[in-house]
Amino acid sequence: MRQPPDEALASAFEQLLADDGKNENDIQTFLEQHTELLDTSSWLLNHRLHMNCVIAKFPIAGRTADFAYLTKSSDRWILVLIEIERPNKPLFTTSSKHVGGSSASNEALAQTAVWRDYWEQHQSEVRERLLPLLVPSPMARNRIELRRVLIIGRSTGKDFNQAQRDRIASIEDDQKIKILTYDSLLRSYRSGWGEKKCVLSPRSTGYAIKHLDGLPKLLFAYVLPEHLSVPASVETRLKAEGYQMSAWRNNQLLRFNEKWASEPTDEEAGDVHPAVLSVIRAADRARPSKAKRR
Repeated sequence: MRQPPDEALASAFEQLLADDGKNENDIQTFLEQHTELLDTSSWLLNHRLHMNCVIAKFPIAGRTADFAYLTKSSDRWILVLIEIERPNKPLFTTSSKHVGGSSASNEALAQTAVWRDYWEQHQSEVRERLLPLLVPSPMARNRIELRRVLIIGRSTGKDFNQAQRDRIASIEDDQKIKILTYDSLLRSYRSGWGEKKCVLSPRSTGYAIKHLDGLPKLLFAYVLPEHLSVPASVETRLKAEGYQMSAWRNNQLLRFNEKWASEPTDEEAGDVHPAVLSVIRAADRARPSKAKRR
């Protein structure tokens, strides 16, 4: 669903991109705090962005991908790794004789190739790191495919010419990578496609919520405290949104409307439409009891 863009936010991002004193870490921080600017449309399957979450600084091959996200269909997952480079790094050389990648873009592509090569040799290790998020559990062993996104440079001066567009398309097709400029992010956002997301960060036992820029979807319906750390400030906001966090802390999954551990009272349900409550309650009645499942 399209969202009206905030031009003040877009302008603030443009100012950051134009500041040569800023680096990739500054851009990473800004995108974590304003996730609607981070385009996650590449490679999405029919279930869209998994849990409405992105992972910041995902470790792989002894390095880190700046962002990662999952998307799934009924029989497979796609793990997308994102590399962000400085906006003043050119994508192409200035030679008029041929269309060649700049040294900066070639180096960035090589960096993402390290991720690909590592994935091909260590899929079980990466899968294990993702396991708390590979839910529901029957889908946890579905195959995972790796895709990459490189965000680099600007395209405000002029549009890429046909030869440059052909070169980008060739690289994307050959390497299963999507190449975006920062102006691509801005165009997507200003077109109304920006959506706020929940930002996770890896931990030794699973993940932590780093920024609650947008609310997660079904995260608390599947992931217990053993594998998910929630800071006090984030928990306070979730409680204000109606999440039964005390029950979740006691290892109860919030499987009713993503917020409740048990059937909600009318007061807890608030403005949830009665038809929605009826569906939730019918699904719970149809669910086998623990005794029957044994």
